[in-house]
Amino acid sequence: MTDANDVSAIIRQFADQSGAFGPTGWHIVAQHKNPWGRVPMTDGGKFLDGGSRAYIDRLLATQKQPDPKSRRHHYVPRTYLKKWGFDKENKRVWNLDTITGNVRAFSVNDVCVGENFYRVVGRDGEAHNRVEAMFGVVDSELGRIQALFERLQDPEQLRFDDLMGLGVTVAAQRMRTAQQRRLLLQHDAWLVAQNSGQFKSIDDPSNPLGVAGVHTKTLFAALWEAADVMTTRSIEVWDDPEGRFWTCDAPVLVPFLSNKRPSLMAAPHILWPVSPYRVVALTNSPSGEKAVIRQATAKERGLVRKAIEQGRERWIFASPEQKDRLPTTKKFGRRTQVRLRCTKWTPRGEPIRPPGCCVEQTEVFAAYPDVAICNQGLHTHATKMWDYT
Repeated sequence: MTDANDVSAIIRQFADQSGAFGPTGWHIVAQHKNPWGRVPMTDGGKFLDGGSRAYIDRLLATQKQPDPKSRRHHYVPRTYLKKWGFDKENKRVWNLDTITGNVRAFSVNDVCVGENFYRVVGRDGEAHNRVEAMFGVVDSELGRIQALFERLQDPEQLRFDDLMGLGVTVAAQRMRTAQQRRLLLQHDAWLVAQNSGQFKSIDDPSNPLGVAGVHTKTLFAALWEAADVMTTRSIEVWDDPEGRFWTCDAPVLVPFLSNKRPSLMAAPHILWPVSPYRVVALTNSPSGEKAVIRQATAKERGLVRKAIEQGRERWIFASPEQKDRLPTTKKFGRRTQVRLRCTKWTPRGEPIRPPGCCVEQTEVFAAYPDVAICNQGLHTHATKMWDYT
């Protein structure tokens, strides 16, 4: 069982460590100007100070708060979606349901939300919502970073803490969605099929909150390592004066290349729309500047649109001025799925002696999980993966 105390223990181990980077395992591949004057990494959460440590402290402080009563938990914050909203206080937003093809206006209270999405079972066997309180801290930082980059005019005004805040915000938002939970279930089904004695399914009817527990625990365990990937990229801010950028229910986008999603390290772009007028693009092309603000080209606008159409889970959101441009006639038969392939190499690039192999997991844009494994009798077909397409 996983509860907020488990997640707090993961966070506390980062807060209590002060080591930096080890002397081994690193080599110089290129040199570029570092505009921040500091190494923009935490070594997976081992080196935290300033705003990063304050962020950890705020997360830990939620454990002293009363258990939140809310049972409707948002995996995309309402404050984020309001940038595309209208009506009183921007509380309604136009969205395309890519399953039905319908375009409707909904309250931001009623989209990207799940009943008990973050409700977990504690060590005492009692269910609670304290993880939702932790996500309140995450949402607060997301709101700050979103507003900062929506209004940013002079990149030199960015502080080091803003860079770290951007990294942890993008990492958390990418991992917390319903899409990532579905992919987690596909992965779980594969593991259980390979060794049901060692792996027990997290999708257990007798423990309906088990999936939420595993999802939130793995998210916080991987948070700082994922944030390190984001903070070592260059920041570009793409402007569109006509406000043509959409967003979706998986708003941190790693565009597919030939229908296969590259790793975070290899991806040319990681995209985060912050308003109809702006997208933050984290790129692999060092600029030597804190950020580069420029008008988006037609190619870049097309990249964002395609990334949203392919990367969404179900919902695409547009401003009132752009709602009539939503692709209502498009057939959305595909979305993100797990891709499995056998390889003769380990993730570290070490060769595997025959007849062994290593199963590589990536993501693919497809109608179903894409599994093509060797016929050496080493693997079992995992039919239950298709239950989570």
